[in-house]
Amino acid sequence: MKSKQHILKILIVPLVVIGCCVVSVGAETIHVPKDVPTIQEGIDRSQGDDTVLVSPGRYNESINFNGKAITLKSEKGAAETIIDGLQIGDSVVKCINGEGPSTKIDGFTITGGTGNKDLYGERETVGGGLLCLHSSPTVLNCIFVDNESNYQGGAIYNGDRSNTIIRNCKIRSNKADRGAGIYNTKGAPEIRDTEFSNNYASYGGGGMYNYGSSPRVISCTFRKNKSQYNGGAIYDYDSSGRVTDTTFINNVAMFSGNAVYRGYRSVTYVEGIGDREFFKTAHDTVEGSGGYMVARGRAVGACCVGTGCLIVDEQSCVQAGGSWLGPNSSCDQQLVACPKPNTGDINTDGVVDMMDLVLLMTSMEKGSTN
Repeated sequence: MKSKQHILKILIVPLVVIGCCVVSVGAETIHVPKDVPTIQEGIDRSQGDDTVLVSPGRYNESINFNGKAITLKSEKGAAETIIDGLQIGDSVVKCINGEGPSTKIDGFTITGGTGNKDLYGERETVGGGLLCLHSSPTVLNCIFVDNESNYQGGAIYNGDRSNTIIRNCKIRSNKADRGAGIYNTKGAPEIRDTEFSNNYASYGGGGMYNYGSSPRVISCTFRKNKSQYNGGAIYDYDSSGRVTDTTFINNVAMFSGNAVYRGYRSVTYVEGIGDREFFKTAHDTVEGSGGYMVARGRAVGACCVGTGCLIVDEQSCVQAGGSWLGPNSSCDQQLVACPKPNTGDINTDGVVDMMDLVLLMTSMEKGSTN
């Protein structure tokens, strides 16, 4: 009998040890600056499903997730927790090692980034605030402000096959040549409940530039974004994204497409929910070749907006400052039915005035310096 009890004890002891080991490998929370002084050191120490929890403050650093599926989270939110890339000369945040949706950054202000030079060189930096290459992190409740790049993605650069998820963020006052807010290339990111405001592109896509991409833009707002050329809010090139329940307000492009410019082989699908308005101001136009718009539950037809034509309901056409050709009409009719555009109306506000002259002179001055 004693021998059986002795054998039972021998079997139980290893099981207890194994049980303890299982408990000990659970996710850990690393506090910054309590446990480590910098955010990067917190990331370096973390593993698995760990959380790096950051106290309020300003952290002057450039961070790299190094492929880790961890959560980087602020204690008090973006207004009180700032990652500042001032004088570092790089992207503020980098996901360049195949990070997926389990890599999360939640509740930070990201500012002062000037973009990464490893991709195209010092004169063509990309991803001022966030650089994603072949990576698809989740970005929540963040503010991207006052970042810039010489080339693409002033605030965010989503490189090849980067399907980044961006939710409840504010992207404002960023600068780039293309895609001052976000530049997407050959990916399918999801941007939801996010506001793009006062971003400036010296070429196109003040809010967003899509190259060979299929982004999903849901319940967003584009307000007062500007481009020196086409696409004040959105510029599409060889892209076929979907824009749902999104509002455009006072966006400006010098030449074409104050709201959306549909470039080479692009199809822009814009749809609303219920009676929500697409355009709050008449000059937020959609222009360029190809593409169409759909408004659910209403009769749709051809709408002449600036030099372009799109399929939309009458109310949305009027809100965009267009001329509706009636239900079930086709854009094939535009050659005979659309009014001839006034070539002097550069900003497409319906009036040839001093503002058009200023824009023309600015364009000529810029051309003479190139």
